Amino acid sequence: MPARGTSRVLPGSVTHQILAVASALPRHWFELEELANRRGLPLCDKATITTALKLLANHGLLKRHEGTQDGNVQLYTLTPEGERLLDELHS
Repeated sequence: MPARGTSRVLPGSVTHQILAVASALPRHWFELEELANRRGLPLCDKATITTALKLLANHGLLKRHEGTQDGNVQLYTLTPEGERLLDELHS
């Protein structure tokens, strides 16, 4: 049975591209957007990217971290569940 919310991560979608560029290294949303654009994600506005990030974090596929200098800055890392989903999407 797929993990809760994973049906919203369709191959080639914004959420898929963001998940694919996430890593164990904490990254800010604009870094993830830039990396996804390099992989072919069409340019999206901030609202689209942040909605995708919230969806992925709320379903346990990404983990949110507060920035070290500013508690309002959200950084994101890939979770083990997110890694499993990526493996499923890429197999």
